[in-house]
Amino acid sequence: MNVALVTAILIVAAALFGSWRTLRAQSGRRALRIALQLVAAALIYFALFPPTVSERFAAGTLVVLTPGITEAQAAAVSGGIATVALPGAVTRRDVEHVPDLGTALRRHPETSRLQVVGGGLPPRDIDAARALPIEFDGAPPGDGIVDLSAPASVRAGSTFVISGRVPGHADGRVELRDPAGAVVANAALAQDGAFSLNAHAKAPGNAEFALHVLDRSGVESEQMPQPLAVQPGDALRVLVLAGAPDPELKYLRRWAIDAGLDLSSRIVLSDGIAMRDGDMPLTADALARTDLVIVDERAWNALDANAKTLLKDAARDGLGLFLRVTGTVPDVVVADWQALGFRVRAADVAETASLATAGSAPDPAAVLSRRALLVEADDATPLLRVGDGSAAALWRGDGRGRVAIWWLADSYRLALAGDAGAFGTLWSRALATVARARGTSAPALRGDARVDRRGVLCGLSDDAYVEQPDGTHVVLTIDDARVERRCAGFWPAAQGWHALVSNGQRVTFYVFAANAAPALDAARNADATRTLAGTAGDFASTIAMRGIPAPRWPFFAGWLAVVALLWWLERTKPSAVET
Repeated sequence: MNVALVTAILIVAAALFGSWRTLRAQSGRRALRIALQLVAAALIYFALFPPTVSERFAAGTLVVLTPGITEAQAAAVSGGIATVALPGAVTRRDVEHVPDLGTALRRHPETSRLQVVGGGLPPRDIDAARALPIEFDGAPPGDGIVDLSAPASVRAGSTFVISGRVPGHADGRVELRDPAGAVVANAALAQDGAFSLNAHAKAPGNAEFALHVLDRSGVESEQMPQPLAVQPGDALRVLVLAGAPDPELKYLRRWAIDAGLDLSSRIVLSDGIAMRDGDMPLTADALARTDLVIVDERAWNALDANAKTLLKDAARDGLGLFLRVTGTVPDVVVADWQALGFRVRAADVAETASLATAGSAPDPAAVLSRRALLVEADDATPLLRVGDGSAAALWRGDGRGRVAIWWLADSYRLALAGDAGAFGTLWSRALATVARARGTSAPALRGDARVDRRGVLCGLSDDAYVEQPDGTHVVLTIDDARVERRCAGFWPAAQGWHALVSNGQRVTFYVFAANAAPALDAARNADATRTLAGTAGDFASTIAMRGIPAPRWPFFAGWLAVVALLWWLERTKPSAVET
């Protein structure tokens, strides 16, 4: 209940009570006195809460000076209905300083457009600026990293990529150092300052790498933390069916065991002799508990009709089916695989191949090869491309599951060349793409987190909380405006690793210092402001209409006159009035 409603109720109650007393009194002109009391009640209410009237006013441009503004930009600022400076914007003393854009807009309600000058609006002011057209006069980029793409979390055993841009440092280089200070990756900067680094994530845990920028003389110009949460790999339940042993299968099984996969296999050594590892029969119940089946053309040809039907039905029910080509594909297998969506035939194509990208640059000596095949599918997606842009593996959806075909012959050469990380990443991505979809979505932080800056956490349960580096807990409150996405705001108070705990899940994230990577922070602010900015058009003042409270004094003056008349009537004797 607001103040105006409470006041109205009290005034009406007082007027009704006064009217009741007037009706009971033995005096003249009771109708006039009751009417005057009601008029007085209405006048005092409108004196306290005047009605809204329309007013014509001059609407124009509000000039907003933001952090990162240069002296030249500050000196050139002119025009507009007012000029305000946000915190961190260095400018003249006579410029009005405001704590945020929302305050500036409340102080200057006549604002119809914004002219933002400097580094751009910080995240806290983006929402306040969405409803207005914006013209952005951006400052030159800072000296340092202005663009960065890096994962916050990776799986153990995989290779991760960090890329970005450092303008103005041609012939320089960047280094990625592990928590012990050892250089794990380095790259020279391109002419435009672009770089890309590849590194290997080893044991699970939280690791704080560091990105170092060095100029052409080797002097360090910038350093920023590069935190990485290394998650343990999912223990996929995998069944391997092979018609014969081969080096590719040997290295694949070794990697799967090292990566923690729940691996069962049946490899035929000769007629009637097979090597078994684990116990996973080909039954409907067993396949329902399996995430992926890897089978080559010889093992498929040896399966009976019932086993093939079980595999096809299980794939439509969610199982991942991975077809591996190790040699000549028999006609009966070609027909079976065509029923799965893949048309396979021999072709005169180059058999040598190098990977376009395997998450890590392999040793040049690791020249790979592929089978001389042409594989076609109407609705398939490339699972792996080689250097000439053609596919060496495809996958397609089949019901609730996925089916893939792979005809790269010897990816194990990546491991022989000393790049076991590239081999592991190659197969990890391939198997994760095809395997049965399972698991639950985890809560997550949207974007980066910085000290004293609002972050948004989504996918939360009602009892979610954040565990800070000192062990204290911050309980999160779901935002009513984001209730569908189960989001909450969080203002970090300390730098370092935090843990988000929600619905039994624990997700770690890193909070950067408020002044970390200033050039990158400024570049992101500029990009966000530039996204909001559109065609500003004519920034001259225009005439507009707005609602304002009506003047109070006429109502108050009328109330005084009515109250004075009522006082006179109360003090005048009935006989004197009637004479």
